[in-house]
Amino acid sequence: MNRALPHDPALPQLAQALDPHAMAQVFGTALTGLQVLACEVDRVKYRPQRNCTVAYRLRLVDPRQGREFEQGVAARFCSGGDAARRHRNARDRSTVASAAGPALIHVPALDMLAHWLPNDAKLDALQLLSDDAEMRRRCLPEVVAALTGGVGNLIDHSTRFVQVVPELRVCARVELRVQQRTGAHTLYAKADLERSGAATHAVMQALRTTPAQADGRLHTPRPVLWQPAAGLHWQEAVPGRALQDVEPSIGPASSARVGAQLAALHATAVPAPHTTSIDTLRAQVRRAAELLARVEPAWQPLLNSLAIELDAGAAALDSQPLATLHGDLHPRNILVDGAQLTFIDLDSVHAGPAVIELGGWVADMLYRATLDGVAPQQAAPSWRAFLAAYAAASGRSINASLLAWSTARHLLCRRARGCVANLKPGRFEAVPALLALAEAIASAGSIDAAIQAQQELA
Repeated sequence: MNRALPHDPALPQLAQALDPHAMAQVFGTALTGLQVLACEVDRVKYRPQRNCTVAYRLRLVDPRQGREFEQGVAARFCSGGDAARRHRNARDRSTVASAAGPALIHVPALDMLAHWLPNDAKLDALQLLSDDAEMRRRCLPEVVAALTGGVGNLIDHSTRFVQVVPELRVCARVELRVQQRTGAHTLYAKADLERSGAATHAVMQALRTTPAQADGRLHTPRPVLWQPAAGLHWQEAVPGRALQDVEPSIGPASSARVGAQLAALHATAVPAPHTTSIDTLRAQVRRAAELLARVEPAWQPLLNSLAIELDAGAAALDSQPLATLHGDLHPRNILVDGAQLTFIDLDSVHAGPAVIELGGWVADMLYRATLDGVAPQQAAPSWRAFLAAYAAASGRSINASLLAWSTARHLLCRRARGCVANLKPGRFEAVPALLALAEAIASAGSIDAAIQAQQELA
């Protein structure tokens, strides 16, 4: 398989781990009576010089019955034989047979331990969500009562995993069919290792009762229930498709609508679970720079310069008021249904300076332009429309130098670091361009000036 990857002597199996064809053969040897039709890398978390966790989707067939089905597998590739230790620890946890048969497999030759869904090294909620009888006994009666005010009876339900981040979080789409005139309901059940659903539920409840929600300036899903015993947070599904899928190159009109709605969110007080401090932001810069330098020492001089500039620029945040930040705003966390935009995945809401999120949106536009191989200035109409709409809706001007600082920081901490951490095809190759753009913006103190300078050098 031909793809650019870091050179990591501690993980010589990295290329094989990210080769779907090779891993299809590895997983196939663990199966009895089933064949692997396809193997797809779904998610990667790479920890340089330590380990790499890869989530796969397998398409399997039972030749005897002609039945095809999908099976998830989460494999951790370790260094120094650590998979054997993890395997010993994993056997102390309760496991169940997967749809394909295996629960765990240990492959010493790859220093790999793989959990076959619904098994996971840490998330018990995966097994619960996969057990229909247990869900009907422990969880669904309370969910139906919350939905219907106690007047509905559950007829049946179905569950489908839409996101599994191994050892961290899971999101499942649950279809309920309820008697007593309430019909069908589609909900999402979420669980995470930190059991943060209680805080998320409180945030979402607060958002639903605000004037901004009432007059249509803000739209978020309806929270239904937090179940502490199960660790499940339930919320209603909302119609629409991800903005990124509807409009891969986000145009000015859509970007402006996001900016206006973001202003409403920022101005809405909620019981945010934490506040991002300047010290936290500085620490994130240091960690990102250190990680990237370990991966590629040739990036060290640029990273040193960038980290110094970002550390110095953070002091200006002291004068900025706090806002309610989404915490994970990007085009896949915004649903589009006609003229309606909905902000979803509100699990990371917190308090912080608004410019953090404004720079994040600009950096996202620049990042996608970089991946698409187009000049950064082609994204300018979109992010300028976003900023203009935000300023108009909020009634606040945007500090250009702080915006540049925030954009550069996001390009380093979120985008360049993410390209290394997730190792999607084409991402690792994009890191040098992202770092150069971040350094140019931080040094110039102006996004426009940096982009213009880069254009003149091209």
